[in-house]
Amino acid sequence: MRLNYIFSIAIISLSSVVFGQISAPGSLFTTIEITHDTTTLGFYQSVHSEEITNKIELLDPLFRTSANNYYPRGFNDGPVWKGKGLTIELHGGVAGKIGPVTYALYPVVYYSQNLESKLNPPILNNSISPYGYQFTQGLGGIDWPNRFGNSSFTTFHPGQSEIKLELGKFVTSVSTQNYSVGPSVFNPIILSRQGGGFPHLRIGSKPFDLNAKNLYLGKMELTVLAGFLKESEYFDNNEDNNRSYFNGLFFAYTPPFLENLTLGFNKALYKQTNRFSAQDLISVIHVLDTVGPNDQFDQLASATMEWKFPSVGFRAYMEFAYNDFGGFFKWIEPEHSRAYTIGFEKELYLKNGDKFLINYEHTNLSRNHTFLWRPEPSFYIHSVNKQGYTNQGQLLGAGIGPGSNCDILMVKFTHKQSTLGLSGSRIETNKDYLVRNIREPDHDIEYGWGGYVNYELEKLNIFFEIVRSRNHNKYYIKRVSNLYLSLGTQLKLN
Repeated sequence: MRLNYIFSIAIISLSSVVFGQISAPGSLFTTIEITHDTTTLGFYQSVHSEEITNKIELLDPLFRTSANNYYPRGFNDGPVWKGKGLTIELHGGVAGKIGPVTYALYPVVYYSQNLESKLNPPILNNSISPYGYQFTQGLGGIDWPNRFGNSSFTTFHPGQSEIKLELGKFVTSVSTQNYSVGPSVFNPIILSRQGGGFPHLRIGSKPFDLNAKNLYLGKMELTVLAGFLKESEYFDNNEDNNRSYFNGLFFAYTPPFLENLTLGFNKALYKQTNRFSAQDLISVIHVLDTVGPNDQFDQLASATMEWKFPSVGFRAYMEFAYNDFGGFFKWIEPEHSRAYTIGFEKELYLKNGDKFLINYEHTNLSRNHTFLWRPEPSFYIHSVNKQGYTNQGQLLGAGIGPGSNCDILMVKFTHKQSTLGLSGSRIETNKDYLVRNIREPDHDIEYGWGGYVNYELEKLNIFFEIVRSRNHNKYYIKRVSNLYLSLGTQLKLN
C-alpha cells in the first residue's frame, strides 16, 4: 500500500480523473494530499486507498509544530485547533484489508498552549460564554469559540479512522473521517476539513456508469451520511441541547457528452437530538418543500460544477449554496440566503519538466439585500439549532465563518523533490454583523501573505510554512498583526 501524506500547497493534477483534492491538517494556504480513490467524482474520503492489500500495515506518521504569536489562526486543519502560542500534533496509525472489509485507524493527539490574546473580544452578551463568539446579535447564535478555555490542553481525536465494507459498487462505513465535498480548494461551503470529523454512518456507491440498454447516460456517484454532532464546552450550560443529528445527501454526475464536466448536488440537515424522531433517519431524501422537514431542521444545500480542460491544464469550478434551503419551489428570490465560491486552476510546464500551478478562489458568505424585507440569518446560523453548523466548536463548512468573504491567490513551483509556494489572501470577517450593528467603514479585514517549502526525501518529507497576517480591525477594535509558523516532518514507511 502507498498511503502517505505529501505536504503541498498544491491541487491534484488537473489531468486527474478526480473532481477536487483531498486535504487534511493544514492551513488556509496549505493542503496535505492523501492517497485516495482516483475514480471518485465528487465525494472524498481523507484516508482511502484501493491499494490496501495486507491485513495490517503501519500508516505514515506525521509530526508538526505550529505557532501563532498574537491571535488564534488555523484553516482546514481538521480536529487540531491552533490558538495563540504553540500547537504540537502527532498523527499515526494502522490500516488493513480483510476480504471486502478495509479499516484505517489514524487518530491524532495534539497539545495547544492556548495563551490569552492581548486583544480579547468584548463581552456583548452575558448569556454567551466569555470564550464564545460574541458577534451574533440579531443574526442568531453559533458555537464557534474564540478560545478553548483559559489554559493549555491536550486532546485526542479518532481522526481519519474508518471501518468500511465494499461489495461491488456498494460502499458502507462507520467512520470519524472528515470530508470535503465538491470542487473548492480552500472554502467548500457544505462540508470541508475545517474541523474534526464526527461519528457517522455512510451508505453510498462508488462512481458507476448509467446505461439504458446500449445507451450510455453518464457516470454517477451517490452518498448518504447520518451522524451526530457535539457542542463544545464553551457555548451554554444547557446539557439537553449538547448533541445534534446530521443527515446529508451528496450526488455527483458526469454527462456522457462532456466527460470532463462534473455536476453535483449536496444537501445537509441538522437538528438537536432532543427533538429527534424515527422519520429523521431519512429526512434528507425530502427534496421538495411540500413534503420536506423545513420547519423541523436547519438546512443547507448547494449545487457544484467543475469543468476540466486537460489539454491546456486548466480547471474552472463553482459552488452555489443556500443557508435557508426551502425546496425547489421556493426559489422566487434566488439571491436570498445564497453563498457561492468560484475559482480556477492553471498548470504551466517548463521544458525541463518543472511545473507552475496557479490557483485563485473567491468565496462570498455575506447576506444579500433581501434580508431587509425577508428574515435571513447569517450563513451557518439559523433558528432551530442554536449551536449553528458546527461540531465541537469548529465549523463544518468554510473556515472563514458566517457572513465572511475571502479571496485567495496562490502560486506553486515544483522542481524535482522540492516545492515552493507563495500565497496571498484577503478575508473579510462577518460582514453581516458589520452591516447590522456597526455600520462604519472600518471592516474586520485580514490581509495575509505567506509561503512554504517542502523537500521530499526517499523516506522523509520535511516542510516549513510562514504566514504574516495584518488585520485592519480585529474584533472591530483595532489593527493587529499575527505571525504563523509551522514546521513538520512525515516518515514514509511504505
